[in-house]
Amino acid sequence: MLDLGDTYRRLAHPWTRDDLAARYQDAERRGAQLLDTADGSLTGPIALVATAIPPSATLSVAIHVLHALPERAEGNAAEELVDTAERNAADALHRCHRALELDGAAHDYTADEWLPVISDAAASLLESARLNHEPPMIVLGAQEVISWLSRAVVELDQESPEAPTALADVLARLLTVWVFADAARSRPTSG
Repeated sequence: MLDLGDTYRRLAHPWTRDDLAARYQDAERRGAQLLDTADGSLTGPIALVATAIPPSATLSVAIHVLHALPERAEGNAAEELVDTAERNAADALHRCHRALELDGAAHDYTADEWLPVISDAAASLLESARLNHEPPMIVLGAQEVISWLSRAVVELDQESPEAPTALADVLARLLTVWVFADAARSRPTSG
């Protein structure tokens, strides 16, 4: 049985860049596996970000429903929702990471340069995670992914220097959902 209160308590601690960078790489690898079995023909950053919107919407719905489930919901609904959120977070994260790589290649930066920014933003979100806030931080973060994706599409389309910042904000929120899903499975976390 999933205990959201316990999950949030395990998230609300100081996180190191190294720990979050490792989790980011895990999520990115998982997303790469998912994309390999889907459409591998996506080659442009705008297309990659645009195709991250459906999995992001799915993860947002899964996170919302998970938080709305009664504590004693029957069956495997909570676990299935966590699986859905984790899978879709990895999928969207990989697509946005590839977009960041491609934009970086075109504008003389690397995606790795942004990992500390992504990790710091995710750390701040996780450290402030509280279930008793309305809406809970993970719900809000999942909801914000869509608006940040929309902003990233615009910034990329305009070849704005703010495009990597918008992508980093998306990636930080997707990373928080990935970490949340991992913690929800009651696996021990380090950090």
